Amino acid sequence: MKTFPTSAVWCFGILFISASLITTGSSEVQVVGPADPVVALAGDDIILPCSLEPNVSAEDMAVEWTGLYLRTRNVHLYLDGRDSNEDQFPSYRGRTSMFHEELKNGNVSLKLTRVTLSDAGSYRCFIPTLTSQVKETTVQLFVEQRERLEEQENECRKLLEEQVKGFKLIRDMKRDAKFVNRNKVHLSQNVTMVTIAFYLICSERYSEIHVARTRQDQMRLFYEALDSGGKKVKSDFYRILLDLEPDLVIDLGAIFVDDHKDQLIQRVTMVKSILHELFYEQLYCNTRIHQMTSQEQMRQLYKALEEADDPRKVKLDFYRILLDLEPDLVKYLEKRKLLEERDELLNLPGHLEVRRPSGSSASSNWMEDNDLYELNKNLTGQLGGLQGELNKVKMEKDGLQGELIELNEKLRKAEETIQSLSTSPGGQQETQTPSQKSERIEGMEMKSLPGPGRKSVPEMKPLLAAGPQNDDLDEMERGGRVTTDNNSML
Repeated sequence: MKTFPTSAVWCFGILFISASLITTGSSEVQVVGPADPVVALAGDDIILPCSLEPNVSAEDMAVEWTGLYLRTRNVHLYLDGRDSNEDQFPSYRGRTSMFHEELKNGNVSLKLTRVTLSDAGSYRCFIPTLTSQVKETTVQLFVEQRERLEEQENECRKLLEEQVKGFKLIRDMKRDAKFVNRNKVHLSQNVTMVTIAFYLICSERYSEIHVARTRQDQMRLFYEALDSGGKKVKSDFYRILLDLEPDLVIDLGAIFVDDHKDQLIQRVTMVKSILHELFYEQLYCNTRIHQMTSQEQMRQLYKALEEADDPRKVKLDFYRILLDLEPDLVKYLEKRKLLEERDELLNLPGHLEVRRPSGSSASSNWMEDNDLYELNKNLTGQLGGLQGELNKVKMEKDGLQGELIELNEKLRKAEETIQSLSTSPGGQQETQTPSQKSERIEGMEMKSLPGPGRKSVPEMKPLLAAGPQNDDLDEMERGGRVTTDNNSML
């Protein structure tokens, strides 16, 4: 019979035992704690997590919670199915507990109430009755003083508020500058307190602008100074205008928002951002608003604008937000309005339709401020030319009216002459036969008739035959009456 050497038997035995340990080790119950420390404020209630894996009942096990200080402190003991805290460290009495209903699920966490600064440190969760090698875990507890934390929170809040304030200041400065740039032409033509505003924000060039001959020259030099000063100077100019000439500034924004209401309702895309800034609590926080389309949201925005305490001022804020968030749309609507005004001025037929560019290059391909300035300048020149023509026609009309008055005066004198021919020397009209009229005329010198060479009656006698001459006099009388009637009609 063949036998194995003793050494070979030992080798097989060792391999069998190792395999058994590996197989059973994978199912051993272990104590598991948190990977991160527990952070608490003084006075809070906290939980020190600890559990068994896999989840097995710990109701019949002993669970020891101890504090690892210079010397170990008994924090909490669970033994024989109940809490046994006879030897508990005095500072923990009445402040520790375990979740008895969770023990069956392997939850052996400890609850610690009213945490103090002295509670900070390391805590060990130990289950001595386990047969595995991992019978314990350590939980780190950090406790911060509440006053110090509140102070840190206040500092963080103050820092955040300062950052938000700085952001709003930069944002408003940018919007102020855009407003001044966008309305350069209108401001140049309508600002009435230029030198005062300039003196307040840029006094080193005050004398140069003050001696300019015309207000337009003042504004041209003024804008040169604004451009050289950057956004800060333009923002200061805007704020001074808002203080000195509020109606001029507010009307620019309010009129734009009113004139382009339908277009803005249809075309504004960043509605929620505008609602967040203008009507945060009233509209933005309303969940129903977020379920609406952008057009419906814009209608609600316009309704809120009209119901505001100062609608014109809020509309100005809305306009400035549009200049910042929707600059291409503002340029498009302003250009459209200028072209419509030009067509109305020139009485051009047809319907004007300006297409707004689309795509990523819309901003770069769109009309710049100088283009709008030149367009407005050309329209102003055309309007001036038409005004000149109108004045010329008015002068011609006045001249014709003067000639008409002069002609009416001549007709009136002619009528008086005719009447004097048919009346007696005493001013009373006589009833005469045609032969008597002829004899009367023969003895008169016709002084009232115009003409460089007046003839006496004897010289005109051959011209006054009995028949035709009397008819001519009657015709002159009728002509005088007809002329008088026509004169009254004129």
